[in-house]
Amino acid sequence: MRPPVSDADLSQCEREPIHLLGGIQPHGVLLAFSEPDLTVRLVSANTGEWLGRPPEALLGQPLGAILHASSLVLITRALSQPASSGQLRLEAAGRFFTGVPHRGDGLVVLDLEPDVAGTQEEESLGMVDLLLSPLARAQGPRGLLQAAAEAVRALTHFDRVMVYRFDADWHGEVLAESRDEAMDSFLGMHFPASDIPAQARALYTRHTLRLIADARAEPVPLRPAVLPSLGRPLDLSGSALRSVSPVHLEYLANMGVGASMSISLLREGRLWGLIACHHRTPLVVPPATRRACDVLARLVSLQLAAEERASVSAELARRAQLQTWLVERLSEQAATLPVALSQQADLLLGLTGAGGVALLLGQAPVLVGATPSSDEVNELATWLTGQHFDGTFHTERLSRLHPPAAEYVDVASGLLAVRLDAASPRFILWFRPEVARTVTWAGNPQKPVVPGPGASRLHPRASFDAWQETVRGAGSPWTPEDVAAAVGFRSALVGVLLRHAAALARSNAELDAFSGTVAHDLKEPLRGIQQYVGFLLEDHGEQLGEDGRRQLEEVRWLAGRTQGQMDALFEYSRAGRVELAWGEVDMQELVDEVLLTVSARLQENQLEVRVPRRLPRVECDGVRIQQVWANLLTNAAKYHVPGGPRWVELGFHGPGEPLSHPARRRADEYVFYVRDNGIGIAERFHEDIFEMFRRLHPAHAYGGGSGAGLAIARRLVRLHGGELWVESSPGQGSTFFFTLGERTRR
Repeated sequence: MRPPVSDADLSQCEREPIHLLGGIQPHGVLLAFSEPDLTVRLVSANTGEWLGRPPEALLGQPLGAILHASSLVLITRALSQPASSGQLRLEAAGRFFTGVPHRGDGLVVLDLEPDVAGTQEEESLGMVDLLLSPLARAQGPRGLLQAAAEAVRALTHFDRVMVYRFDADWHGEVLAESRDEAMDSFLGMHFPASDIPAQARALYTRHTLRLIADARAEPVPLRPAVLPSLGRPLDLSGSALRSVSPVHLEYLANMGVGASMSISLLREGRLWGLIACHHRTPLVVPPATRRACDVLARLVSLQLAAEERASVSAELARRAQLQTWLVERLSEQAATLPVALSQQADLLLGLTGAGGVALLLGQAPVLVGATPSSDEVNELATWLTGQHFDGTFHTERLSRLHPPAAEYVDVASGLLAVRLDAASPRFILWFRPEVARTVTWAGNPQKPVVPGPGASRLHPRASFDAWQETVRGAGSPWTPEDVAAAVGFRSALVGVLLRHAAALARSNAELDAFSGTVAHDLKEPLRGIQQYVGFLLEDHGEQLGEDGRRQLEEVRWLAGRTQGQMDALFEYSRAGRVELAWGEVDMQELVDEVLLTVSARLQENQLEVRVPRRLPRVECDGVRIQQVWANLLTNAAKYHVPGGPRWVELGFHGPGEPLSHPARRRADEYVFYVRDNGIGIAERFHEDIFEMFRRLHPAHAYGGGSGAGLAIARRLVRLHGGELWVESSPGQGSTFFFTLGERTRR
């Protein structure tokens, strides 16, 4: 059994010096001469066959001793031009050649191929002109590529012509094919990236046409084999006659190919694909015909680019219209932004063609469509915060980069993320579900090469039979239009947020003014009601009877509760207007003062207080944070069931210490908490309890209260730039966490 091929072995293909093989194909002859003396310094070993003189008789001779005088004038004129003049018709040894000069390694390298009657460049270009009409009539990109394959086959007479497109990872797919019925079809099949290694792709980009006229012919060596000045063979990167890698020749033999030609399709200077031509027997395609094929490929590339630009423009315009509608509706709606976004689900998802979206705007995630859970989204946001990317991040295989995502590939195999804040986990996340698909490869892509006898070198795979692979764990790829739409929406959302913030600021200012007025104007009447009820009970209680006294007590309690709510409303209003007095505060000393203040309530409820470790020093407004601790401790003292031990714990998680919901905090900040073993709160009420006057129990239950303490505490925490939230479930107690923003420190 052969040993497996290692990554190091596979890299041999990438490292093979295909431009320094030291030989040429035998259907032409090569000369290399120096400038300005035009002295021949290097020749191919087959000069006797083509030029009638052996290499030794040509080396050191002036070029004029080989070329006809008129041809010497042509090549001298061509070399004086700043750009290459293309193919030249040159005469040497009494016969005509097509010559293509280029410079390399300090020499002029001249490829000479015999001029074939009936293949003048004008004639071949005329054939291209005749073939332009079918190209122009082609419907869409696929139709254009099919017409191109048929046109190249008509020009060259190859048995099979395929159009091959590269994917982002450089594996390829055959999109169009024209073939003799005796040839195997590769239409729709995929080829691994290792079939065309990186250095070969680089040459395809620099030189757009490559002919292998006889895949079984022996290469012709160069004389001398090594350039004395460089100590290596001549660089033949620019030579059309350059010999072929033995690995590639074996690859063609395994495919049953006797001759091949590849024509590059470039898009903005980058290799987009190839027109690959195969013939069962050797086939020499004259230079003029090759030139015509190259022109045809350039025209196809231009038309493909034009069609793609038109398609992209139309798609961008469609996305822009969706964004315009979305922003208009978000701006017009009176609902809160999370609610408004949820109501525009179709537009929000259609913007990027996603199945779900999560918006992390600093509070609980807003989830729209098919998404992971809130906890999973928060965990993902924490992971993204630690990744380095410039504004946007996208992948169609999220689970490969973030292993926990393997649990929800059904909704989020693909992720497109837009960062809203560089310092905190605030993102817009679009998700795409897994799309299982079957890919048909030309041979097993996991075995692109096999080791040779003794592992001296690698050999290409021998089988090109269809091999199917089911691809799992991947979503549909994100297009540049998807990414552009996401970036555009980020900018638009900032504008919407600013408008909402301005409206909210106006609303809050009006509410503050109103609540202050109401609280002030109603205090005196409420006090009066309580006093008059007291007088009635004192002076006429006996005459009223038990029911009458009970009803008056209820009136007095209601008046007192209403006054408490007015006080709370005033306090909430004042909390929104307060200017914080920042300073360094010893949080342990501050909590000790709070414990003394509420000690009577704690003793009344028989509540044990636990402080596992000394609290740190931080920057905050001590008076306001003291009020936060007091509200949270009072709450913890209230909500307990009768009987059993009762306790409350005050503590913190320092920077870098683990936290159940790390997305709620930055890596460098403290998270303080108040934990109890009380009655607990169902998850669906975790946000409701922070609303003004929102109580989950009857007014008389658990010692009453206005229902404003948590709303005031959250407002004070948010004034510090932090956040206050709860983790709880019924019967399991509650833990209230809060942070204090960027200025928190030891």
